[in-house]
Amino acid sequence: MSRGGGLAERIPFAYALLRMYTDWSSVILLLLTAVPLGVVVDVTGFFIWKQQGKRRT
Repeated sequence: MSRGGGLAERIPFAYALLRMYTDWSSVILLLLTAVPLGVVVDVTGFFIWKQQGKRRT
């Protein structure tokens, strides 16, 4: 390894692979929590909207 090597030469491949896995796992965890929460909010809003429509008619 040369002293003037780039960043890719200084970081072991296993560490880079582990770091990439960690980043993707955080994205997956975010989606697994955000998507069901969005579904709950959408369904709740839909039922509130339907109830308000029934009161007006």
